Amino acid sequence: MRFLAALLFSDLKNRLLALALAMVTWVSVYRESTEQGKATARIELTHGADVAILAVVDESGATCNSIEVVLNGPRGERTRRSDLKLSRQIELPPGEKTIDVTEETLNLPPKFRLASARPSRIRVLVDRRERQFLRLAAGREARPGEPEGAAFVEGKPADGVSLRSATVSPASVYVQGPASVLSRHLVVPVLPVKIDRLPAGIHELTAEIAGSLDGHAVSTTTPIKVKVEIGEEPQEADFTARVTLLQGHDYARDFLAEPDLKEAEVRVRGPASAITELKARPELILVFVDIAAMRPEECQPLDDKPLNATLPVEWRFRTGFAGSGDVEVTIRKPEKAQTVVTFVRRPAPK
Repeated sequence: MRFLAALLFSDLKNRLLALALAMVTWVSVYRESTEQGKATARIELTHGADVAILAVVDESGATCNSIEVVLNGPRGERTRRSDLKLSRQIELPPGEKTIDVTEETLNLPPKFRLASARPSRIRVLVDRRERQFLRLAAGREARPGEPEGAAFVEGKPADGVSLRSATVSPASVYVQGPASVLSRHLVVPVLPVKIDRLPAGIHELTAEIAGSLDGHAVSTTTPIKVKVEIGEEPQEADFTARVTLLQGHDYARDFLAEPDLKEAEVRVRGPASAITELKARPELILVFVDIAAMRPEECQPLDDKPLNATLPVEWRFRTGFAGSGDVEVTIRKPEKAQTVVTFVRRPAPK
């Protein structure tokens, strides 16, 4: 018995010292071989063509684009933590899918362990992707006084010209997107086309629909065109024209008619080329009083008494010319475009 005691305790001090050194060595080696570090894992969700993902949120409902994780792993291998992702295949039916952040869903590299994750769970809101026939509309309201369809374009054309009109074609298209989103809409906005520096003429420009409705992606495969008409900027000029009576030959043989108004002032607004043409040939502007279509009792005086009638003063071009279809003419004087016409019987020849 004494022999065994002597054998066990004779070198106790050295044995305890060796044990302490072994423990220190083990702790040192462990600390040198592992480390804890932070990393960011991106969320990568795959799905079929009939699936639309409305949102990815954390447990509080906030939008979630990535996950902050703390990992335990081999020391010196930080690069292996830089390409982390949470992968999951999303399938129908529509609704809410819950995904827990685990070592399996993160696909951690070998020898790495998940210490914590924020958030620790995400929710995926899923909808069915469908097609719906929606009407095309401009992305903003029309402003007072602007040309038709001006909301479909943006920018300024070349100097000396301006927008006349813009129309979109087709009127409606099939739009793909989340069913719950499309069901809330009757129209889809068209992004404005640029008309910077475009010259006068008719241009057909390719357009696209807005890429989202209510913040959710939508698309169409239908080609969309905006037909843009650009013309010369309108100018104004004033002209004085003699008032002419339009009357039939039979009437002129037996009766005389004379308007009180001899001349009228007209204002012409239109393309510069048309204004230039009218300045060179002012006789193209015909200001007239039409008595040819009057009934006999309206314009044929009885006996030798004169007959007075108040009639409208009108205008037209004697013949067409370049740009005449884009010209506006306003009778400025008299302010009320009418005159008194006196009808008398023509004296018998002596």
